[in-house]
Amino acid sequence: MLAIFTFGTADFVVAGLLRDMAEDLGRGEAAIGQLVTVYSIVYAISAPVAAVLTARVPRRALAVAGMAMFIAGNVVAASTSDYEVLLVSRVISAMAAAAVTPMCFNAAGTLPPEGRRGRALGALSAGIMLAQLLGVPLGTWFGGMWGWQAAFWMCVGLGVLVLVTMLTLLPVLALPPASGLRERLAPATKGPVLRGLSAMMLLSAGSMMMMTYIAPISAAAGGVDTAGVAMLFVAAGLAGVVATQVGGAASDKLGALRTVAIGAGMLVAVMVVLSGMVLWGSTPFAALVVLVMFMAFAIGLLNPPLVVWLLGRAGPSGNEVMALNASAMYLGTSLGGVLGGLMLSLYGPAALPMLAVVETALMVVLVVTARRDSRDAATGVPAERETTAVA
Repeated sequence: MLAIFTFGTADFVVAGLLRDMAEDLGRGEAAIGQLVTVYSIVYAISAPVAAVLTARVPRRALAVAGMAMFIAGNVVAASTSDYEVLLVSRVISAMAAAAVTPMCFNAAGTLPPEGRRGRALGALSAGIMLAQLLGVPLGTWFGGMWGWQAAFWMCVGLGVLVLVTMLTLLPVLALPPASGLRERLAPATKGPVLRGLSAMMLLSAGSMMMMTYIAPISAAAGGVDTAGVAMLFVAAGLAGVVATQVGGAASDKLGALRTVAIGAGMLVAVMVVLSGMVLWGSTPFAALVVLVMFMAFAIGLLNPPLVVWLLGRAGPSGNEVMALNASAMYLGTSLGGVLGGLMLSLYGPAALPMLAVVETALMVVLVVTARRDSRDAATGVPAERETTAVA
């Protein structure tokens, strides 16, 4: 969880320091913004490649090497005033995060006993939410007080803390059975896994679209100003942190598909109401806060069961599938921004929640209608009987 929190903070902390960095480096804000874009793109590309290349590397060695590389990248970022060097440092940090993150999710999905894996994965998902809720504002504050480099020194400190805790708390993780590249990637080519990855991409697209364009949506719904939008983000972050824990526990108790059905139903209902509020145009601020919290709660509720569902079909290729999952999430994030901007320019703010409804419905259809063999294709373990129950 701490590792995921650290990587997420390092990714987005630039957004809070955009103006200060632009002035100090003599670049436009758009150029500084590309530091986030580069990190995300390199992460998405590197994750599956690193998973394959490090498949036979002992997990502790991978953790140490990856975190050392991450720390080094942020030391370079904190020590330079050259834009090109800073860009290279972001590539280094992103590659390191891409190597370690799939290992974290695979460990959380396999180390705990049956019945507690959803909670563990929910804790990791909470790390993502906490990065936006706590890590980025804290880095922005450090940058404002002592210069933008202080934010990267904060990331160095977090990286050292992660490295120490991994060395002291992480048990020895068994490597998957020795196999060739074709065998390791085989589960990722199966229909259920591809559907699950597509579902995760749709979830990321819809959630990022709504959060990226929450300002025009809330302004149209109730005339919310910038200060109000900041409050909406805080409310969404708090709800999301709680939801990841609830989603993980629900996955363990109710099963992954039932939890997906509950979260999707809640999200669809909230989006329909929000679209109506935008058309009305006079929504009280308190009502918008409640709606945004329910939206973030539904999104947070959906993430852990989808990861549980994917890992259940990954077998010994869990690390590779989790790497592809990370790529799918970042691809969905980019897709959500593009589609949201297009819908906003063509049809206005009310169209965005309705597009999110369509994306949510497609996500559920992909998972629920996935071909289910009597035995899991990747592991040979009897498959869950959740599809019938959900239907």
